[in-house]
Amino acid sequence: MKTFFALGIMILLLSCSEESIPESKQQLQKDIQLVDSYLAEKNIAAEIDSRGYRYVVSNIGSSFKPVLEDSVIINYTTIIMRGDTINKNVTGTFLLSKLIKAIQYQLPNVGEGATLELYIPSGLAYGAYPAGAIPRNSNLIIHLKLVKVIPEYTKQLLRDIASIDDYLADNSITALKDVSGLRYKITQPPKDANTIAPLASDSVVIYYTGKILSTGAVFYQSTTPESYRLNKTGTLKVWQKGLVFFKEGTKAILYAPSGLAYGSYEKYGVPPNTNVVFEVEIQKVISK
Repeated sequence: MKTFFALGIMILLLSCSEESIPESKQQLQKDIQLVDSYLAEKNIAAEIDSRGYRYVVSNIGSSFKPVLEDSVIINYTTIIMRGDTINKNVTGTFLLSKLIKAIQYQLPNVGEGATLELYIPSGLAYGAYPAGAIPRNSNLIIHLKLVKVIPEYTKQLLRDIASIDDYLADNSITALKDVSGLRYKITQPPKDANTIAPLASDSVVIYYTGKILSTGAVFYQSTTPESYRLNKTGTLKVWQKGLVFFKEGTKAILYAPSGLAYGSYEKYGVPPNTNVVFEVEIQKVISK
């Protein structure tokens, strides 16, 4: 269990350097072919995820699904494809965001109690680095049960939403609500009603000012336009969730729970788990 936990942390380091490995894309395509050949040989009817892994869900579980910031209790067996079983029937508690990419991608699609098998190309596991008994560029099979979801993010989100709604009520601010917990208000609609709003796959160019909700203190103010691709890993969730509501030329205020902003990390002097306000102007939408 300790080994798997350590390897789960390692993938964070690998993900930062993955794009610097020129052969990584070629290796991924090679691995996907090997995984698919294995499935065909074993007559396993697996679902295909466009990012490269394959999966079989035998029990979808409850409607209580984890998000990336939650902790999970999982029971798992790890097998090197066409090789050894590395660990068997191990149970451990992990931050979902610390586990290998294929698990991060798939677990939010199933609920507590789910059982599934993952067929994982090496690039979505440990890549070009050996990890304990797992050699470099190893394709993996993981049998996994999601025993329990520990909703750290959900608990914090509920506290944050309550704080934001109290702030809005106290200041007589009428804002629209999104199911993510985001609250927002359009302060200036676009001059041209025919302008477009971004899709989740588009990029946006914005000016923005960031303030701490509770004090109004400014922690960031852009001096030049800044561009963000909404579906890129690392783009703030508040941009991903909120900017799709606004057409090019719109000015708006977004009231963001901490988990949609900087979460449990300090950045720009914003303390951990702090709700923030973003005043945003949408300069341009760049369609994919």
